[in-house]
Amino acid sequence: MHAPVMLQEAVDFLVTDPTGRYVDGTFGRGGHSRAILGRLAAGGRLLAIDRDPEAVSAAGAAAFADDPRFAIEQASFAELAQVLHRHGMQGGVHGILFDLGVSSPQLDDPRRGFSFLHDGPLDMRMDPHTGRSAAEWIARARAEEIERVLREYGEERFARRM
Repeated sequence: MHAPVMLQEAVDFLVTDPTGRYVDGTFGRGGHSRAILGRLAAGGRLLAIDRDPEAVSAAGAAAFADDPRFAIEQASFAELAQVLHRHGMQGGVHGILFDLGVSSPQLDDPRRGFSFLHDGPLDMRMDPHTGRSAAEWIARARAEEIERVLREYGEERFARRM
């Protein structure tokens, strides 16, 4: 099976040294990590991070979970420097990949609050164990704040009406 063109192009540009140290900053379900590991030599190293505990759990079931070149940690982007330090990569890495956005498993699971197709709680957190859910935020936010968020982040031109 061939990797999708965009994924393959991203990995081709990312992996410039097969013995280098790389970071997959958004593990998701491991598609990019799998492709990166496919390009790394025995001396290469891949550190994956994801804020979603379900993504980190899925990594344990991945075919490459026991690969000594691979490690994963649950963390946010804001913690990248600390995560690199914990994994002995504080001296730098050869490349970092971020595939930003909501993942298919998050969209498909109505419990996560991102689904367009199924009813579920309005949660919308990448890590459902930290911070406030979208429902909690909406219950406490002023109408003007909700309008601003819908207009600025949702690019919703009818934000005031909504």
